[in-house]
Amino acid sequence: MNINLRQLAEIAALVSAKSTLLIESSTPISDEDLQSYWQCTRDRTVDWIRRLDEVRSTINSSSESEHAAIWVSLKPVLSEVFVTEILTRVWGATLTAIDRHRNVRRAAPIASHTTNGHRDARGRAMRLLVNGPQVPMNELAQIDRIRRKAERWTDLLVGHLALKYELDQFAFESRRALEFGQSQMRQILEANDTPVWEFVLAGVRLGFSSLKSIQPLSDYWNRGIVEAIIGTFPPDCFDTNGMFQSVPINRAERSGLSPERAPAASKEIAEIPITSRLQFAKLKQRFEQQ
Repeated sequence: MNINLRQLAEIAALVSAKSTLLIESSTPISDEDLQSYWQCTRDRTVDWIRRLDEVRSTINSSSESEHAAIWVSLKPVLSEVFVTEILTRVWGATLTAIDRHRNVRRAAPIASHTTNGHRDARGRAMRLLVNGPQVPMNELAQIDRIRRKAERWTDLLVGHLALKYELDQFAFESRRALEFGQSQMRQILEANDTPVWEFVLAGVRLGFSSLKSIQPLSDYWNRGIVEAIIGTFPPDCFDTNGMFQSVPINRAERSGLSPERAPAASKEIAEIPITSRLQFAKLKQRFEQQ
């Protein structure tokens, strides 16, 4: 199963939407899932850095007439580094929030290590974007728009975690992320009947629609990362149909109360909308069948 860049951004939105289920769960994250996530992320980062450094060396030893061909090979790497950082930071914030909620230090070091590694790759990508191949400005602007879009979506999706658990280090702009946490994300988490998350997911799909045909060069590691993230969610996060439970119902069941007695004031959107083209339940089934 190949996962394109748009789907990876959509997975980041799903993780953000249902992060509370995992943070409040009493089920420990398995060492296997943490190790798998760290290993796949590290190997992917090493491969990125190798590719980016090779491009840098090639540019230094090539003529300007060869830069167009170099740019063609560089574009997918830059796009992948920028877009996948959404998931890296959202998942890093989620893992750190889990530790803070449980007052332990277990997943946070992995979150910090993987985020720092991605930040290193991003720095190299930025330097190549600024001082890389001599190509038309519109080519550079296209990739830069992807970068800025990824940064904005990251800040929106980590906003509620940054606000509640003081994790603004996972945002690109702390102030922007906290503002999202205080406004848009609060509305999302307190939504009653309005399917706010549907609009968020639709926004992700629309915002990164141009990338749906791009198959990342790191597909093997990306699939491993997604599999590790999916495996982290314990069974009690899902209903009998394999769909994510709402947070109020999940809280009620975990406390031994009847779901009908869950406080109405804390009612949240019941489910990631069925219209989403990528659902955790379906991904989980796919990986279990492999």
